[in-house]
Amino acid sequence: MDNEKYQRLLTENVEAKFTQWDAEKIVNESELYTFLHTLKGTAGTIGLHDLAEFCSAHLEILTPDDESAIPISSLKNFKKNVRLLADGNKKKRCNYVLPDLYFDHFDQETFILIIDDDLEFVSFVKELLEQLGAQVLIAMDGKRGIQQFYDMQPNMVMIDLQLPDMTGLEVFEKIRDTASDRHVISILMGSNHSNQVITKAYEAGLMDFIRKPFELDLFLPYLFNRDKWRKAIGQSITTDGLTGVGNRKRLDEILKYCERLSQRTGLPFSVVMMDLDHFKSVNDIYGHPAGDEVLKVFSRIALEETRENDYVFRYGGEEFAILISGDKNEAYTFVERLHESFNTFVFEEGDRSFTVTFSAGIAEYEGRLEMLLIEADQALYQAKRTGRNQSVIFNKNLVQVKRKLQVIIIDDDLLIRTMLEEELRGWSLADIDLSVKMFEDGISFLAADWFDPDTHFIILLDGIMPGMDGLEVLERLKRRPDTNNILVSMMTARTSEQDIKSALWLGADDYIMKPFQKNEILTRIQNLSSRMF
Repeated sequence: MDNEKYQRLLTENVEAKFTQWDAEKIVNESELYTFLHTLKGTAGTIGLHDLAEFCSAHLEILTPDDESAIPISSLKNFKKNVRLLADGNKKKRCNYVLPDLYFDHFDQETFILIIDDDLEFVSFVKELLEQLGAQVLIAMDGKRGIQQFYDMQPNMVMIDLQLPDMTGLEVFEKIRDTASDRHVISILMGSNHSNQVITKAYEAGLMDFIRKPFELDLFLPYLFNRDKWRKAIGQSITTDGLTGVGNRKRLDEILKYCERLSQRTGLPFSVVMMDLDHFKSVNDIYGHPAGDEVLKVFSRIALEETRENDYVFRYGGEEFAILISGDKNEAYTFVERLHESFNTFVFEEGDRSFTVTFSAGIAEYEGRLEMLLIEADQALYQAKRTGRNQSVIFNKNLVQVKRKLQVIIIDDDLLIRTMLEEELRGWSLADIDLSVKMFEDGISFLAADWFDPDTHFIILLDGIMPGMDGLEVLERLKRRPDTNNILVSMMTARTSEQDIKSALWLGADDYIMKPFQKNEILTRIQNLSSRMF
């Protein structure tokens, strides 16, 4: 039999199908299944055994009667590998071995957002960066990437030049000012590395342009260089770039100074922790630039209301701290005055106007500096739990109120649920009330009354379950209008590339490969919770 002839005909048929898909922009999963099923039989018959094995592996993760639409833009590497194998070549795999000294090179503060729709690429880079010790989140389109950037506040963002819904330059335009204010390392990636493209990237304000495919021997030292630069900037700058008030580093310095002064003179001082009420709704309704304007106005008014020996700091996100030279009653008087000034300020966005309020918690220094912020934060949380737009003074005689974090495990495997629950129940933080809830399937989870607007949630969601799979649960969950305090991490087998792709497209914030070590899950949840609070 003339195999070369039939291999040539197979290649022509494959290219005709790819051309059709490119014109239609999407392909249904059932159609992709049928294509691979036919291709497998033909490839095996004419001697293309590597292609047949490739088809078999993908058929295991596809459903023949699923009509879900898959964007063709997300199948770039899939098509490349089919073409390669149809030509009789073996699929090339990356055999890069990470040097031992590179493992855990980053600290837990290194938080990287990758905005790219190439699943194989992002999966490889995510795994590599996590081996380096970084926290990594992925967004598969520009809209999701912009939301993740503002919600999770990464200190490094890697953006693909061409995304399904917009270009990488358009994504950066939406985040540029805030990225500059926060000194975020911004990287544009692309296989089109013409001088014109690179010039546009630099003119737009991006820090770097990296060519695809990565040369890892150069890419990793480059990352270490940029991370060292980020740390140096963080150590040298004590002012928040967006608002002009002090940052966390400056707050730590001033707190220690006030403690020494109080111990020497006996003069009291207090800390006020403040949180803008429903701030995420401002971003969702009026846009992130409007949210940034709210932060600037609040900072300006707070500076106007403070005295010479008082200090204002941006603690993180929409949370601020003010250090008052006086006891808790003086601090309370100050906060009430700030309420009057800020709550009446009218913000304008287009033809719409709105106002914003804030909640405050107050604690006075009583000899234990390490407890001062915790006590003020507990008072703040009590203010939010009991109605918001008010000030609460910490009272140690009252029941301690902590921030609430609930980890929800949805998995039909009893052993997995039990193992994760035991690991999580052994973890505790001084200022976080952690609880664990488990469901054996998605149907019981969706039917349960689990949501609380004042609780943060991390949902560990299994990809494959009886009755309703994890992707359908995720899709229904993301329809909710109140998911700002929810992070979803899909748990899936390493071979289920389609599951990962679909999960990221539906808005999953993270994914965890099975099998996993239980301590890996704990570390992942600790890292995610540190971003949420």
